[in-house]
Amino acid sequence: MEVPQTLDQRKAELQAKIASLPADQQQDILWLTRNPEYEERPVGIREFIDSPDYLDAKEECWPLIKDDLECLFEGYDSPEMAWKFNEAVFDEGIGAGKSYKCSLIITYLLYRVLIIKDPQRFLGLARGSGLYFINMSVRADQAKKIVFGEIAQRVQNSPWFKNKGYLPNDMVRSELQFPKNIYVIPGNSRETFPLGYNVLGAVMDEAAFYIDIEEHDAAEEIYNALHNRIKSRFANTGMTIMISSPRYVEDFIERKYAEAQNPTNRIFSRRRNSWESKPKEKFSGRTVNIQGFDIPVEYEPEALRNFDRFKRDYMAIPSLVLEPYFKAFELIKNCVDATIQDPIYRGQFREDFKGKAQYQYHMHIDLSLTTDSTGIAMCHKEEDTVVLDLVIKIKPPENGEIDLKAIRAIVLELKVRGFMIAKCTYDQYQSAESIQELNKQGIQAEKFSVDKDMAAYETLKEMFYSHKLKMYEHPELLGELRRLEMINGKKVDHPKGGSKDVADAVAGCVFGCVSNQNNFGFGFAGGTGIRGSDNPTERDARQQEPAPETLTADGLVPYGYFSGRRRY
Repeated sequence: MEVPQTLDQRKAELQAKIASLPADQQQDILWLTRNPEYEERPVGIREFIDSPDYLDAKEECWPLIKDDLECLFEGYDSPEMAWKFNEAVFDEGIGAGKSYKCSLIITYLLYRVLIIKDPQRFLGLARGSGLYFINMSVRADQAKKIVFGEIAQRVQNSPWFKNKGYLPNDMVRSELQFPKNIYVIPGNSRETFPLGYNVLGAVMDEAAFYIDIEEHDAAEEIYNALHNRIKSRFANTGMTIMISSPRYVEDFIERKYAEAQNPTNRIFSRRRNSWESKPKEKFSGRTVNIQGFDIPVEYEPEALRNFDRFKRDYMAIPSLVLEPYFKAFELIKNCVDATIQDPIYRGQFREDFKGKAQYQYHMHIDLSLTTDSTGIAMCHKEEDTVVLDLVIKIKPPENGEIDLKAIRAIVLELKVRGFMIAKCTYDQYQSAESIQELNKQGIQAEKFSVDKDMAAYETLKEMFYSHKLKMYEHPELLGELRRLEMINGKKVDHPKGGSKDVADAVAGCVFGCVSNQNNFGFGFAGGTGIRGSDNPTERDARQQEPAPETLTADGLVPYGYFSGRRRY
């Protein structure tokens, strides 16, 4: 009769068997002993992609893609799935494998959850709750293509998923439904879509191209809905991935890429051009230099067709704007006249900045109080050329408002200096009182909005392009003009994060100067028609307004906030 083994004997026999196994198998058994929640020890994403036991994609997956994903999933064998990064930004050119990368990321996350015996319990959810991975794209058909095409094919062709029986339910067409109540679903462009789901991982494909409606930033709102859902449910276990080629500076993907440069944010980031991710053997090795960039000759036709667009689409270098209003910006730069002096020095008008008696001057003021800046511009016409005399940008003081009376004081200061102001126009915002007060003081003032139609900006463009406008160098103005874009063919606006305060002021005053050839009445209340600082009525009127120094931000007088190349 065989004597039953004691517990110690069985333990010793088991230890002997384990000791006879290869070292890697011993480590796996030890890991599972310490982490009994798992069916098996997880493999890293490189092995998951390369191994014939998993995706068997060693040859088809480009090495640099595997390098990036291996960095993203650093700490892969953490039993708590405590990734080093909770977000990732891939800012990449066309053909860099963005959609392929999406499918690999979701498939790997799916695998990582399926090897847990009870994922819901492990992740702190109620028994039977659904766990969701979402692939979102600009278009529903693109999102479905990745889910039902790329991801489904990878799973169905994988020996691991087939051997485990972890294949999606063939009877369900709206989503990929896996055992253990795990789902992969395509997302749409509604930012409320993720609400109600236990989202563990999400990919925003072509994130820079989500369509904005007016002030509605679709990508930002979708990201917030996804990220907040993942964070609230799973803390640092979940992951949000953003993949896109860029559109313009400060678009969603560029903002997230910039945010990722702060290491405390735990955001992984990569910027790749179209050819960088591909194996070198796909190219001849010959390059052509275009505008200082070495481009593979294979891309030369696309680069020569439209290099600005090529930089954006293939090199992942964002454009300043999507559709620039001033396409021939060099013609604007050619209007800068080095002989014209910046009229402001150390926050004050220069002593010799005086009006000329033979000219009438036109002003336009784009008012603001607390958020945007106030733009002020003045110009006059010499024969068929408009000369831009003054451009000022006044930023509101921190936690304060711009003093509109002090803005009027600048106008009166200019009149004291001998500028015969034929008309001063204001945009609609907060302008009624200023218009009324200036008219009382004998300055013809009225409302005029450069946004009501295209006339003002079309006039400005014509003057620039025909070289009939002269100006001093004003980097802030040039920067705004460069980034202006055409919206739906009928409106000029700035991109998100930009401004057009001084550009509007310049467009308004130039339009007024060109379109109003008649002499306007000029005189103070009482109708003397005398101009200059020796007019007692003018002096009295000026004294009724607060001095410019009453508007301060960091102790600066208004026309010292920003003018030309100097900021004081």
